[in-house]
Amino acid sequence: MFNFDILNKQSGSRARTGIIYSSDRNVQTPELAIVATDAQLRSLPNDVLHELPSQYFIVNTYHTYTKQIIPKIEEQGGIHTYMGLKDRIIATDSGGFQVFSLGFGQKHNIGKIARERIDKKLFENKDQENPIQIAEEGVRFNFNGKELMLNPEISMDLQHKIGADIMMAFDECTSPLNSYEYTKNSMERTHRWLDRSIAAHRGFEEKQNLFGIVQGGEYQDLREESARVVGSKDVPGFAIGGSFGDFQEALGTTVGWVTSILPPEKPRHLLGIGKIRDIFAAVEQGVDLFDCVIPTREARHRMLYTKKGRLYLRKLKHLDESIDAHCKCEGCREGVTMRQLWEWFLAYDLRASTYTTLHNIQFYADLMREIRESIEMGKFDSLRNEYQTYY
Repeated sequence: MFNFDILNKQSGSRARTGIIYSSDRNVQTPELAIVATDAQLRSLPNDVLHELPSQYFIVNTYHTYTKQIIPKIEEQGGIHTYMGLKDRIIATDSGGFQVFSLGFGQKHNIGKIARERIDKKLFENKDQENPIQIAEEGVRFNFNGKELMLNPEISMDLQHKIGADIMMAFDECTSPLNSYEYTKNSMERTHRWLDRSIAAHRGFEEKQNLFGIVQGGEYQDLREESARVVGSKDVPGFAIGGSFGDFQEALGTTVGWVTSILPPEKPRHLLGIGKIRDIFAAVEQGVDLFDCVIPTREARHRMLYTKKGRLYLRKLKHLDESIDAHCKCEGCREGVTMRQLWEWFLAYDLRASTYTTLHNIQFYADLMREIRESIEMGKFDSLRNEYQTYY
């Protein structure tokens, strides 16, 4: 059973709240998924994950495949038991983003969003620089000296074995440096791969829910075409992937092209995006779900999130006070100080990354709850302005 109920809408925008039901689990939206790359968090053991305030998690298909973790997940009866999260909704990605990371992302040294404006004329022939093989059959790549393949059928089989509530169709994520022609060809191949993913998923529809992925890069006509094609498929939800133009502010515009066309009664997941200003921009355009490594990765890199901004622990290492007196995370409740955290990091004490990870996860859980409440009360713009003071 999979249902999505829309509960509230913000006047003057597409922002909305809702609830996704999958079997006996549910998640309130908008919500950000915590990324458990290897079906675990680096700083927290799986037996404490059920204590986290997060409603939604996502597991990386590529990494659990290449690191041979999937057989261990199967032995325990699926991902919910393996992670100790029987009451939480869990998603899996398809491995498509790793195709980008291993290929153009690595070669171009660029992410889904360019850090500065790009003059594409300076990057001609970038379409020829992919170090991995992408063809209609699928993607071939090397891992530890061994050639492996991912394609729609293999990705679906791996995700079936993992057993998450939500799974993503196999796709190709393009680079902001790819040309219009390459992006178009890639998008059309992604649409064909979606049909193959749907075919490979037959028989599992009652157990797991397949989301189609919209591509098209920074190009409005391609994004709109992809939204029409993917939106026409009989799947329970949709994801928005790929690159988002040549500068940060393009994201909201690009997402708006897509959400204006996708069926409004189905949920939308924006893949791999989690910066606070991007979350607000995407929620305004009707996005319901997100996933990003920011809360956990930046915690390990000594970066802390608070309502007064993103704080680098190095600059606060002399303070004998907690991160945030109003935070409900374990470290803040126990009064762990900035000085203690810094000393633990220097001593390679695991308590440092544990407490900072717990704090950042709590911050994002509180942020998403505040966003939901602001939409319910018709105060979304006010909350957005409050956070934009610091982010």
